[in-house]
Amino acid sequence: MIKASLFFTVWLFLTGLAYWYFMVKPQQWFDADMQQPPVLAEPSKQQTLQRLLQQQFPQLENGRAWFIRFKQSDCQCERFVELYHQSFAAQADAKTMQVVTLDLAKDAVDAETLGFIREVIPATPSVALFSPQGEVIYFGPYHQDGICNAENSYLEPVLASLRQGQELTVLNTLVYGCFCPIQ
Repeated sequence: MIKASLFFTVWLFLTGLAYWYFMVKPQQWFDADMQQPPVLAEPSKQQTLQRLLQQQFPQLENGRAWFIRFKQSDCQCERFVELYHQSFAAQADAKTMQVVTLDLAKDAVDAETLGFIREVIPATPSVALFSPQGEVIYFGPYHQDGICNAENSYLEPVLASLRQGQELTVLNTLVYGCFCPIQ
């Protein structure tokens, strides 16, 4: 009887520790500094980001929307958006939208670009969506918590307005969830 209760106690402790490590510990504010408006609200910052992204991804063309995923492959929160992103990228209309991923942990990113990204993008996983005119129409996380899908994604309303030709700008940085600060 003592062995069973000891085993149960150890099991309960380890389960609680695992839950804390994987589910509670990574929970934080998307922008820990809570800058309002976000740094990326400035048109000059948007233009600089656009220029640096075009240097990083020469295939990005003006006149089409850009969906830029910022990730850090060593961030455990990426697992919550991976399937949604893969599904979205596969369904995106290449004639109207270019989808690229910048992995800040693996891709070769020059010092100027990385320094600027640290200034304007507080955490990953995150997205910057540029209109065909080159303006940031969405910036922030994919979702707030849990597994990201079309039903709980912050992007879906913005993408719908883009498809309908409506102008909408959402700079969504006051979100609490699973995020990793930019390293």
